[in-house]
Amino acid sequence: MSENAISIRNLTKTYRLYDSNKKRILEGLFPFARQRHQDFHALSDVSFDVGKGEIVGIIGKNGSGKSTLLKIITGVLTPTSGEINIHGRISALLELGTGFNPEYSGMENIYLSGTLNGTPREEMEKRVPDILDFADIGEFISQPVKNYSSGMFVRLAFAVAVSVDPEILIVDEALSVGDAAFQAKCMARMTRIMKQGATVLFVTHDMDIVKRLCERCIYLENGKIIRQGPAAELADLYLRRAREHMNKENISLQNEIGDQNPDEKAAEGSVKTSEAVICADEEFEKRVRRFREGDGKAAVIRVDMTDDAGMERAKYKYNQQIHLRIYVQLRAKLTHVGVGYHIRDGKNTEIIGSGMQFEGIKLLSGEAGDIFCAEFTTRLPLMAGPYNVTLVVSSPLVKNTTVVFHDMIENAIVFEVEEKESAKLWNKVYIPNTVSVTKCKSVGEK
Repeated sequence: MSENAISIRNLTKTYRLYDSNKKRILEGLFPFARQRHQDFHALSDVSFDVGKGEIVGIIGKNGSGKSTLLKIITGVLTPTSGEINIHGRISALLELGTGFNPEYSGMENIYLSGTLNGTPREEMEKRVPDILDFADIGEFISQPVKNYSSGMFVRLAFAVAVSVDPEILIVDEALSVGDAAFQAKCMARMTRIMKQGATVLFVTHDMDIVKRLCERCIYLENGKIIRQGPAAELADLYLRRAREHMNKENISLQNEIGDQNPDEKAAEGSVKTSEAVICADEEFEKRVRRFREGDGKAAVIRVDMTDDAGMERAKYKYNQQIHLRIYVQLRAKLTHVGVGYHIRDGKNTEIIGSGMQFEGIKLLSGEAGDIFCAEFTTRLPLMAGPYNVTLVVSSPLVKNTTVVFHDMIENAIVFEVEEKESAKLWNKVYIPNTVSVTKCKSVGEK
């Protein structure tokens, strides 16, 4: 019996592109005449395995071939060449509602979906109560789905799709639909299916979801696999490439609009130029060389993370106060430069952080060679475990929307938080609560 739920070998999907319908018709009429089309390889020689019970993310920018791959695996599309072996019952969340008849009622579409998936009517009858409870569309289940709102349609489509406990689950951005309450319900159902040991292929542009749910990633670009590996590592690679692309576009935009900055009226907080000459930390520069990106017009030359006594530590107590000093040198004449940080957990998911702009501190302006020290004082109300610090030096281009990255360094500092002695923290972050307990005579009365 195969240990793999999915095995793909040399998978290729090629489309014929025509400049006009006339050329398409001519090639159809005269197939042995000269070629009138161009080949577009949506997928090219793709090979990988997914083990049983494994949760694998498929990432890549739009047009990289992710959705095409999932549609071929689920049988929606036929490959041009290659071999696909599936071991297990598949449930797919691709384009929700595919196969629904708009003239049929919601109930009729439930049974239609079962027929299309090869599920006997008797089996679908057993699932109907759970589907109706999950969809929660009331009496509209007896109305034609063409009269449904988009939200009602999505509810029913998702409820039908997850009504079985599949051995293999294929998901393509399906969790980005519906309102917040429905998304939470969908995520809870998804998590339950995963905990039951289903094999999952997951496509999304949300890298936090990838880091949280996936064990391994497959990175597609232009229809080819460019990398396979740990989910957190490849999610960060994807984000780095996205930032590099965004930086190029934003620099071009900055040149077009000139020095129009959204933070002219930023709060007049304290910004100090270092009085002493700060030498660049050569060990720091060497250590972070592989983890930094940006246009280089401003750079972090040193960072210190200490306790109240000024001691750098590898481990900090739960909720201990820390001081994060980030030394930044301008490499060109700049205005409106912000400094910030993110603290990430062991899966590189961003947990807490801050920045000058968020704290209402006036952004930096200066000449090439000027050195500034931005000091953040905060606490670590975090679950016990490993963490790392990402540093960011950037200039806002469009407020709260677009920035130009001058320097961004991942894994600038690595440390651990020790467990709280009096009680275990089960959540990632703790925020103080005000708690009162009273004895009640009855519900609603004190």
